[in-house]
Amino acid sequence: MENKKIQHTGIMNKMRDKMPLIIIILIVAFLATIVFEWGMNYMGMGGQNEAFAKINSKEISYQEYERIVQQQVEQMRQQNEGKDIDEATMNQIRDQVWNSLVSQTISQQAIEKYGIKVSDKEILDWIYNRPETLPEPIKKNFMDSTGVFNAGFYQQALGMKTKEATQFWSQVENFCRETLLSEKLQAVLTEGAVVSEGDVLDKYKEDNIIANFNFVLLDLNTITDSSQIAVNDAELKEYYEKNKNDFKQNESVKLKYIQLLDQATAEDSASVKRDMELLKKDMQKANIEDSSLINLIAENSSTPYNAEFQKTNAFKPEVNSFLFKAKPGDISDVLITQDGYQIVKLLESKEGEDLYVNATHVLINFGTDTAAAKQKAQDIYNRVKNGEDIKVLAEQLSDEPAAKQSKGDLGWFTKGSMVKEFEEASFNANIGDVVGPVKTQFGFHVIKVYGKEKKEFKVGLINKAVVPSSRSKQLVKKKAEDMYSDLSKGKILDSLANENKLQVQTSPDIVKDGQVPLAGNNKKILKTVFDNKINFITEPVKVPGGYAIYQVIEKKPEGYQNFDSIKVTMIKPKVINEKKYKILLAMANDLEGKITNFDIISLKEIAPNYTYQTADSFKVSKPNPVIGQDFAVSSAIMKLKPGEISKPIKGTKGYYIIKINSITEFNEQDYILKAPEIRKSLLTSKRQSIVSEWLTKMQNEAEIVDNRDKYF
Repeated sequence: MENKKIQHTGIMNKMRDKMPLIIIILIVAFLATIVFEWGMNYMGMGGQNEAFAKINSKEISYQEYERIVQQQVEQMRQQNEGKDIDEATMNQIRDQVWNSLVSQTISQQAIEKYGIKVSDKEILDWIYNRPETLPEPIKKNFMDSTGVFNAGFYQQALGMKTKEATQFWSQVENFCRETLLSEKLQAVLTEGAVVSEGDVLDKYKEDNIIANFNFVLLDLNTITDSSQIAVNDAELKEYYEKNKNDFKQNESVKLKYIQLLDQATAEDSASVKRDMELLKKDMQKANIEDSSLINLIAENSSTPYNAEFQKTNAFKPEVNSFLFKAKPGDISDVLITQDGYQIVKLLESKEGEDLYVNATHVLINFGTDTAAAKQKAQDIYNRVKNGEDIKVLAEQLSDEPAAKQSKGDLGWFTKGSMVKEFEEASFNANIGDVVGPVKTQFGFHVIKVYGKEKKEFKVGLINKAVVPSSRSKQLVKKKAEDMYSDLSKGKILDSLANENKLQVQTSPDIVKDGQVPLAGNNKKILKTVFDNKINFITEPVKVPGGYAIYQVIEKKPEGYQNFDSIKVTMIKPKVINEKKYKILLAMANDLEGKITNFDIISLKEIAPNYTYQTADSFKVSKPNPVIGQDFAVSSAIMKLKPGEISKPIKGTKGYYIIKINSITEFNEQDYILKAPEIRKSLLTSKRQSIVSEWLTKMQNEAEIVDNRDKYF
């Protein structure tokens, strides 16, 4: 009886552990491979909260949307051992939730439109009679340690009547209902999908017909004589007119824009430092034995507690400076590092295996005069040897990009971290030695070695990055609004940006369903810039990390690209390639007549500048690396017979001459055996494509109101 009770508890614990997954992953849309992770019944849809978005007739309130976002955030925190979510990840989560809401709402509306229903009998039949076919998010709750579905465990769970079990199976029933609804919607959308016998046969040949052949490639790039490929405007114009459909353009806009970044202020930094001073006091009282130190770190640090001994290169230079002088139990001051503010408590130290060197350097790039660069490095070496501080000189004179901040300090590094010459000079020097000039691929270095150690440390470390506060973000928003006000009164964007030390950037051409720089596929912004004239300026737009202001500087109508604007960049290369192909065809025809003893490789003696290779085990689905995915070439190869030499074959890289050594004969019995599975796979892919295209079309046609930029 006791054993049965323990087993029952184990089942419940496993189900309870898996519960967040079932709650979060609620609906499978359209296909088994397309999963929407938020169920309509669990979003509070249809509430009376004020809508901040609308998808066709369906209103979505801020509270509904934010609740789902926070579910995702919490799930990610659990996966990352409690680590905070940074702003970039937060924006990704918000976009993912929004995109899934749009897709799911459209599918739900389609299900209602087509009158698709799922009965309780269908669901219960699936759960009780065909559990091995249940969706993976459900089945994985009943897998044993080897990854095999445990039918006994599943049957025990079915018979449990506890509150947790009842809730679990309720979630499973809803998951199954949404899955079946989605499958039925897929069936409606893909009712006419068929795969022809020709499609199946072609796929079989792509995967099963294997060829071995020799080939020579006359590459387009082997023609470098410009006198052979000169072009004039008449030829360019003729090509343009003959291939005009290749130069169609969608309606597009081009934008000029500025970005105002959310930045931490001195006040934000001071606030974090004050918090860290208080945490230092708490750290003095905390210890490992009662887990109070671990809990303190988990609650306050952006990096989790690490119970292992760590090598010196795991820490910032400021931390290492403390650790090498500290005794177990010592706590550092609040340290300022590149990662933010840090407090460190040394728990233990030990002698390690790897030698680490602490060094500072000054780098002088080669520039245009290597001798002068070497002399400059020699002068710096002499100054350091005569007592000047290398860190001051690095800040003033080093060509290393980060030297202004790091003052040339490289921290602690071990073998394999630096280029060979630098490493040898550093590891062969004694503590206090000045070495140089040392020549590497980057320039000349003057190096001073400050330490050599093999120590490893076990520490408690609290790290807090300085991030913009709500007040700082509000100040940025206010500044963006003030700048917009100035622009509305006639101020020039470039001038205003210059006054505020902001960079003006220009977008590429943006189409109606394209991507706005910084803002992504924001339909509201896209509609605004397309609906307005040149020089229109948007109100400040909330983007990840701050605000952006956009100005429409160019609009192109739907039609054909202007000949003069593309004749050099787009048309000329195509005409040149056509001429190269003509030249190569003549050369290939000439070479074909010079093949001796049916040996293509023999041509190498008279035309060594071309590419010669043997392709072994070539399949259409697994092409030769030189040929690549080239349908024209692959198709021609599959039509050749053993021993046959092809006529010149035009490919994307040039002309090929191919001799087939061997090729698999078509096996009708094998084809009959494999055809059903091939047909099934092709039909699945076709259905996925149909559903994906339908979803994209419905999203483009949907009336979507997206006011998220006013909230975040």
